[in-house]
Amino acid sequence: MNAPLPKVPQLVRWGMVFLACPLDLDDAQKLELVKLAARAWFEEQPVLLFEWEDLGGELRSMSEVTTLGPFIGQLFEARVEGRAGKGRLRFLVTEAQLQAAWTPPAAEA
Repeated sequence: MNAPLPKVPQLVRWGMVFLACPLDLDDAQKLELVKLAARAWFEEQPVLLFEWEDLGGELRSMSEVTTLGPFIGQLFEARVEGRAGKGRLRFLVTEAQLQAAWTPPAAEA
């Protein structure tokens, strides 16, 4: 007789990011783009300009929820330029990953 399966919560949320990028960005740059996307989403800013030490550009929330296989998330696009070259990145970020990447601004005393 088989052992009973463990109980699984009704809803399991996975934090995932799917990135289509023609540039050779390092992991830190990719993570910063996800954080910037979370900021744009939670602050309801459809466009954010950014200028970092080695990368700059414009990030846009595409205002659409997209599916990729079984994953559902917010679509973002960034036009970037830096040492790695310039190009357009498109990425899908799941709701759980947006929440995990979001650090709200500290409240002023």
